[in-house]
Amino acid sequence: MEMKYQQASSLRKLYFVRTAFQLLWAGSVFATAMTQPSVAAALLILYPLWDVACTAYDLKTSALDSSTRTSQTINAVLGAAAALGIGLTTFSQPAYAIGIFGAWALGAGLLQLAAGLFRRKQLGGQWAMILSGLQSTAAGIALGLGGLHGTVHAKNLGGYAIFGALYFSIAGILLSRKLSRPTSAEAMG
Repeated sequence: MEMKYQQASSLRKLYFVRTAFQLLWAGSVFATAMTQPSVAAALLILYPLWDVACTAYDLKTSALDSSTRTSQTINAVLGAAAALGIGLTTFSQPAYAIGIFGAWALGAGLLQLAAGLFRRKQLGGQWAMILSGLQSTAAGIALGLGGLHGTVHAKNLGGYAIFGALYFSIAGILLSRKLSRPTSAEAMG
């Protein structure tokens, strides 16, 4: 029971930190996309790297079953590859960089959906992360296609991050509520 509490507590902290970062990132993208494209390009590279760092923290601090560990490891590799691809294209072919970001969001969304489903059995709840995975998958398709057709710009990615922040915030609140309830052993003792 103590391990589940520690895992839920660590995950809650991660969700709230991700919420704050994503809101800050979205605001920075909105502020720089039209006037400072090189700053926005750097932010575009940073986002999947941030996801890799969060995934590494999750892998280190959580007692994950093999299915969740595998999906999180694949997610980290995908994020690193996306950051590299974005870095190689963002200054010369910005539409490709947006397309790569979209492809990453699609893949990361599917992996987040899988992790949410696996964790639902382990920790309960997780509906916000499941919805976030579904939304990221759909957004990834739209961003990828829109980027490759030149209809999506870096400024449009701020909305993607805001939706993610909303889901992480809800998941953190749900875990906070779960952690504040006494366990059945505490209630009896």
